[in-house]
Amino acid sequence: MPPRKSSAAKDVILPMTNDYMQQIVDRDKTHEFRRYLISPSVKRVWFYLNAPESHLQYICEIDPAHTRNLGDPPLPEEGAGNKEFNARHKDWDKYDFAYRILSVRELSAPIKLAEMRDKYGMKSAPRGLVYVPEGLLSGVKWEEQRLLWSVDQEKDEENQKDACPNFPTA
Repeated sequence: MPPRKSSAAKDVILPMTNDYMQQIVDRDKTHEFRRYLISPSVKRVWFYLNAPESHLQYICEIDPAHTRNLGDPPLPEEGAGNKEFNARHKDWDKYDFAYRILSVRELSAPIKLAEMRDKYGMKSAPRGLVYVPEGLLSGVKWEEQRLLWSVDQEKDEENQKDACPNFPTA
């Protein structure tokens, strides 16, 4: 069955090059920038790594879009692309939506394009935003995938450090 959008879809697939994805995994990039608004109902992005990888490998929880409309606060300066987004750098023309990455999970086994087609009904590699097929959501539980990092995990560690000055750090 082909992927369909439900009225309250929380998961989408977006294509990404591996080099940009690694910036997110390594926490160098704190926001994903897009030229379009992703529905505020979307809570997670499943990243499809373009060729030569050609598979789904990461799931990121995101905040709703941050825009750079008049009166909007700027993004924090740390994070690849944040300063350029705030300054409206020419290379960021039309990239008017920034989605803060809240967590990164790695799939226990990447899902190759052939499996996406044969098992989950996708017709081709995602070239833009695609809603995650129901079969994929039920077959691969996002919360069971390996957590690489999360903003909440960081906050918990900071709170523990504040409460216990001798708290060991990683």
